[in-house]
Amino acid sequence: MGDLACIARRRRCALTGIEIAPEAIACARQSAAQLGLSNLHFQALDSTQFATHEADAPQLVLVNPPRRGIGAELCDYLSRMAPPYIIYSSCNARTMATDIARLSGYRVERVQLFDMFPHTAHYEVLTLLVREV
Repeated sequence: MGDLACIARRRRCALTGIEIAPEAIACARQSAAQLGLSNLHFQALDSTQFATHEADAPQLVLVNPPRRGIGAELCDYLSRMAPPYIIYSSCNARTMATDIARLSGYRVERVQLFDMFPHTAHYEVLTLLVREV
């Protein structure tokens, strides 16, 4: 939440954070309060449940799903809502590749691998997807 909060503070944009774990939401709210940020909104629920009930298309979507990926329903929603940018962070490149294949109308602009757990098989992959016009 730290980097996103700094971006929101500088850009004065609205930011909605969705996390399945209520504890993570409590930490995010505490961080936002400590930083004096009021344009952030957090909800503890499943991201697919949240997204599929939203009518407005966001300008940017950042997803960091569990190992299972975001799944077909959220991919379909994102393809329909067509945000200009999706940042996809994943600890499972296979499910990320499956999800990206489901996202119609997007191209992979950039991919970065992060070895956050040296000497293990675990990694993070960050991918920037851009909507093709």
